[in-house]
Amino acid sequence: MKVTAQQIRDLWKNGGSIDRGDDYTPVTLEDFEGLDIDTDDEGNPTEEMWQVLADQVNSELPGAHAGPTAEGDLLDDIAAAARAITDAEEHRDSLIRAAIGRVPVTAIADAAGLTRARIYQIRDGRR
Repeated sequence: MKVTAQQIRDLWKNGGSIDRGDDYTPVTLEDFEGLDIDTDDEGNPTEEMWQVLADQVNSELPGAHAGPTAEGDLLDDIAAAARAITDAEEHRDSLIRAAIGRVPVTAIADAAGLTRARIYQIRDGRR
């Protein structure tokens, strides 16, 4: 369940917690301790900050998720991580292809943490 800026306002004013369902930990005021929050003269977050806080709560940053509730959730998380790795490698490879001919291959290899041979494999579409 997504948390709205209004729910954050209510939490700030009344305390308690925001229930996000079984898959997520409840949101409490302690979740915002130590954050650099823009506040007004009364110590309340500024108008823009309410949405920023809601967006942060709704993000999938490490620690935001209470953890898998079932084996299927864990497998879904693994599949999502695998897709993210594949997407990142494809993006890296396209950047490498764009850099070849403009930047020395040794510099590309160093930046990517790969060997020169692997750079040429990526260029040629081998592997």
